[in-house]
Amino acid sequence: MEKIIGGIKRQCYPLTPAQMVHMYTLKFSPTDEVVNIGTGQFFKKELNIAALREALNRAVERCESMRLRLWLDPESNEIWQYVMPYKNQFFEYYDFSDWDEETAHSVMQKWTSQPFDTYRDALSRIVIVSLPDGYNGYYLNVHHVCADSASVIAFTKDVLEIYCSLMYHMSEPQPTSSYIESVERDLAYSGSKREARDADFWHKELERPEPMFTDFTGPGRLQTLRQEKNNPNLRWCVLPTKDSAGSTITYSLDVDSTNKIIAFAEKNDIPVSAIILHAIRTVLCKFNNNETDITIKDFISRRSSLANKRCGGVRMHCLPLRTIMPIDTTVLDSMKIIKEQQQKVFMHADYSVLKYYYEERMQYGGDPGACYHSVAFTYQPASAKALVPYLRDIPFKSRWYTSGRQPQPFYVTAMHRPGDGGLNFYFGYQFESATPQEIEFLYYYTGRVLFRSIENPDKTIQEIMNMV
Repeated sequence: MEKIIGGIKRQCYPLTPAQMVHMYTLKFSPTDEVVNIGTGQFFKKELNIAALREALNRAVERCESMRLRLWLDPESNEIWQYVMPYKNQFFEYYDFSDWDEETAHSVMQKWTSQPFDTYRDALSRIVIVSLPDGYNGYYLNVHHVCADSASVIAFTKDVLEIYCSLMYHMSEPQPTSSYIESVERDLAYSGSKREARDADFWHKELERPEPMFTDFTGPGRLQTLRQEKNNPNLRWCVLPTKDSAGSTITYSLDVDSTNKIIAFAEKNDIPVSAIILHAIRTVLCKFNNNETDITIKDFISRRSSLANKRCGGVRMHCLPLRTIMPIDTTVLDSMKIIKEQQQKVFMHADYSVLKYYYEERMQYGGDPGACYHSVAFTYQPASAKALVPYLRDIPFKSRWYTSGRQPQPFYVTAMHRPGDGGLNFYFGYQFESATPQEIEFLYYYTGRVLFRSIENPDKTIQEIMNMV
């Protein structure tokens, strides 16, 4: 739909359901930086700054979502999105090579905590950076309505491949897919037969008996709410999210241990994500008096097609992965059950997240913010370096910066490191919902369960819990 914005006619589009989730987060956060994504990509190599600046410009030109703007209609109060025409930029350059490295990273973290003016500004910022010890690259801060982790990695891949084409006579990468076409497909989903099929699946899920909240700190939070509500049978809980102030904690798994997980996954035809989910689920079972009904919020990137992988933007939906299994279920059967349920969730993951959670509340009751999960999870298998062959043997650092605010009370992202392929576990948490000590305790037990499980796939969940 055409709109006149600042005296200029723009082709505008409504926001997609994935974008509306982040606008919902923004609406209830006291500050706007909660939707910032800050990352840094750095190689131990002298880079041609002019060529890198040109590569960044070409990548922005090719990626419509990196030129996205939002407009709030003052009459209807509706939010619209449009793509600004490409305009060459002279990206700033900061030389931190003589600094202490962590001090340099703290500066970029501070940049990440600076909010965008959502309805007036450009929604991304790029800075070329030199770090100590010969590392060079760039910093990116982008509004979450323009990107998710998968599109940040795809953008990084595009930048690096364009840079290599400029410097080393490699062929220029194939054009990226159209973000606007992906928006049009998402908008066409509303009222379609696909939406009806997805609605039928989720409505059948909601016809099952009410789920049970299982907390990563144990049953105490639910028991306290039961006492406050004078309801010993209460099955939902409200995580404290009045203040989105938070941080991230990163744990790194060594390469040999990561390879053991991958080898087990390939041998048994089990996704790595299902193996990690099994471990988290088993810990939740152990921490909550052997509860058999466990729900984890699963983040799905919805990028199964090549066009969706290369279109940028935000396509992440987060929906419940609920599994009910007795504690005498074997490890391998547990993983297969999780795999099967995850495949069903993925198949119906286009369904509106906000619509689902509204329907869940209408079905089971509960106060605003009531939920049945305490952990949100996503697995990101790709890494930027692994996708650029020329740079594969050059030391590489990738950094994700916190804005000081967290959109979720508690989530775990498992992502392979660009340098060696080992797994990093990023725990994002709001200060009201978790402490570093609780996160360390959870990570410790999750790791023990995970490796005892892949070493003893024929053991039962109960036996694994007894072993750890």
